[in-house]
Amino acid sequence: MDPVTSRRFLLVTYPRTASHLLLKILALENQPSVLPCDKDGYFFMPTVGPRFKTAGKQLDGWTKKERTMLMERHQACFGSLQKHIANGEAEGKNVYVKEHINWLTEPVSETKFVFGEESTSESPWTAQMSSDQTHSSSNKTILPDEFLASWYPTFLIRHPALVFPSTYRTTIDLNSVEKAKTDPFHLTEMTMHWSRTLYDWYCRQLEFMRRTNSGGHTWPIVLDADDIMLDREVVVQYAKMIGLDPNKLRFSWDSVANDEIEKMRKGERRMKSTIIASSGVVEGKSAQYIDIDQEAQKWKVEFGVDEGKKMEGWVRAAMPDYEYLKAKRLKV
Repeated sequence: MDPVTSRRFLLVTYPRTASHLLLKILALENQPSVLPCDKDGYFFMPTVGPRFKTAGKQLDGWTKKERTMLMERHQACFGSLQKHIANGEAEGKNVYVKEHINWLTEPVSETKFVFGEESTSESPWTAQMSSDQTHSSSNKTILPDEFLASWYPTFLIRHPALVFPSTYRTTIDLNSVEKAKTDPFHLTEMTMHWSRTLYDWYCRQLEFMRRTNSGGHTWPIVLDADDIMLDREVVVQYAKMIGLDPNKLRFSWDSVANDEIEKMRKGERRMKSTIIASSGVVEGKSAQYIDIDQEAQKWKVEFGVDEGKKMEGWVRAAMPDYEYLKAKRLKV
């Protein structure tokens, strides 16, 4: 495999989509065709700190220091990702990188999403790659068009009625009940808008579609977390599509030892709580029998009436995007 044939696979996720489970099964560290990376990707995780400082603030109200800090952090993360790609090409291997879509979304798009299209006239932010790079208006990420189009993207989705309450509980556990009620991150996290927007962007890129849609496979790929949990053949088919050895997939494992758990940071321990305690796929985590009307009543009891109504609003608003993407998911 040389730089021409080495391929770049991007797993686009959002919090609580069972991405840790998928990566556990794929066992990339045992796949000879892939150059492993720390944390399975998350190259843009270092942007979370600066994002905390500006969450909920209209972009025009950011200080110069806040702007500089986030852009420099984006550029540094972009540089680290490019270095990983170069290392993969030098070794003749593919790269497979997971990123939360929220960490890739650029600030102008976030401000317009929260405060309205007319809330700022600023041009989209873009990480710098070359002098002739472009950034189309439908690209809501920090990444240049040319860079995005060089990947084979997979979108991992999960039912909003499972994802959003789980995200809310995580905020409570890591902060407090009161913090969860006012957390500005929820304005941009409790949605599937960003995943659908990027999916649609890829589908409009004619050169990308010509390059990737060969061998009977149609990209971008959509995986639903339910299928990861309930249909092993979907994972096997997906592994073949991305050049993995299906015989090296891992559907059972040893639970994480207590001393290893203690070494984890609080946030990591909370986000991986299910996977680190498991020895395989945990039953009962799918959305097979979800009824939003019934769940809404439970949320009012668990989170309080007002927060329960807020949760129901987020979930119902996200359902059209979820159903749209689910209809395009990989099937066998």
